[in-house]
Formats: sequence, structure tokens, C-alpha cells
Amino acid sequence: MDRDRSPVFKVTGENLSAISCDAVLRQFAQFVEERRQDNIVLDLSGLTFVDPYGMGMLCLIARHLSRTFWDISCRMPGVEAVRTYLARMNVLAALGQFASFEEEAPPRHAASNEGLLEMTPITRQDDVESVLRLIGHRVSAILAEELNYKDREIAGFKNVVAELCHNVLDHSFDWGYVAAQRYMDHRRGKKFAIIGVGDLGIGIRGSLAMRYDVSAWTHATAIVNAVRKQFSRDPTRGLGLYVVNRICHDYGGGLHIRSGDARVYIRGRSVYRNETAPFPGTQLSITLYQSDAGR
Repeated sequence: MDRDRSPVFKVTGENLSAISCDAVLRQFAQFVEERRQDNIVLDLSGLTFVDPYGMGMLCLIARHLSRTFWDISCRMPGVEAVRTYLARMNVLAALGQFASFEEEAPPRHAASNEGLLEMTPITRQDDVESVLRLIGHRVSAILAEELNYKDREIAGFKNVVAELCHNVLDHSFDWGYVAAQRYMDHRRGKKFAIIGVGDLGIGIRGSLAMRYDVSAWTHATAIVNAVRKQFSRDPTRGLGLYVVNRICHDYGGGLHIRSGDARVYIRGRSVYRNETAPFPGTQLSITLYQSDAGR
């Protein structure tokens, strides 16, 4: 295969996060529509930072491409530290299920102490239990020591992850990924954690359609309704995204939810609706800030 002639989809922008992924998905939709070849190159060479949401989107994009193209070559980030980081966070291994690398991938070492949760596939209930066990051991100590979380707040963090993982299994008719990382907001002088979860399933509007008449709803409307208590998709199991949004509010954090052709950002009582290109499934980015307790 002459890969020098292969069409190249280059992930543009150095920082891959919930906001910057909107532009990536618009370019992605155009790329897929225009290409008819069997082989392509997924070019990550320009990336210098990828948060958990961005990590999940990279894996979902590669998986989505694999449905159309049988030969996918992946060009890794040009910055060695980024390549090593993505290897450590298990992102390269996840990409390797759908693409081959143009150069040898860095070895995956054990996560260093800044990692909360490496990229983890959620395909069955056992995966959720495994994630929660990991949080119980490694993550709880980090949340307590660095984000000043008390037992109740740590339990809330676990509940967020559990709800998001269960949503993938219960509502998407697909499987997905979860990852988490912590960072420092130097402007605010606070540490914070980002959780990213995503799948390629039927999306929020499709899921709510099983219980409500959504014929007049846009995808943005469906997302906003999904975080309201009265629109729980499955009242027998819990309140899902309503609980996630409430915990984000309690922690002074924010919630990005992308589904269909919309991304909604919720921070406190503010709701911001943004147009994106259509893409399968649901992807979420949750930010939880350091507690002021004990400071």
C-alpha cells in the first residue's frame, strides 16, 4: 500500500478538548463525505495537549473511521512527551485496535502519579466494577490529599463515574470509553479533575425517544432535557445525567455534553448551546474543582 498517496485527516489545533473538538468534528464530517478510498492516514502530529474528553474522541474517531476504511494508518504526535503521555494513558493501545502506527509506539509504562484513570473501555458491567475498584484505591487518595475532598465528595466523584459508565451500557446500545485526569488552574489557584466519557451509540435524543415524543426536539433540546429530573430516561435505575449535573453544580464544576449535532455546556445555572457537526453517540466532559475545605 502506497501510503504517500493516502488521504490524510489531520486533527487540527494543538489543544484537544471539548470545545476544540467541535472544529475537529466539522472537518471530520467533510473528510468522510469526500473520501472514497479504502486507506487513510489519521494525523495526530500537531497535538501538544489532549484532555480526557479529547482522548476519548480520538479513540471514537478511529473506531468510526474503521467502519468505512479498512486500512487506517496513525501518525503520532510530533512531541515526544505527548506520545509518551498518550501511551501511559492507554490511548495509543486503544487507537491500535483500529489503526497501525507509522512508527513504533512508545512502551506503555505504569501511570505516573498525576493520572487518575487511564483510557478504559466500557463494554460490560464487569468493566464498570473494575473502574470503580480502581477509583476506590488510587483515586480516592489523590482526591483527598490534593483536591481536599472529604468522604462525601469522594463518594460523589465515584457516583459521577458510575452514572456515566452505566449510561453507556444502559442507553447507548454501544460500548464506550472513560478516562480521568487532574490538572492545575493557575489563574484560579485550584486543582481540578476532568472526566471524559464517550460512545458511538444512538445518542441522547435517540435514547429519550424510547420514552418521550421527541419529534419536535432538536439535539440540543434533548441534551438540556436529559439533565432535568422529570426527563429521566430510566426512573427504575436512577436519575442519570440529572445526578451528574447536580454533583457538578455542587463542586463548582462544569459539564459538556455532545450528542447529534449539538454540544451543551452547563455551569451553575447557565446553559450554553453550541452547534457541532453530526457525530454518532454521546460524549461528555466533566470538570470538578478542588474543594475549599481545609484551605
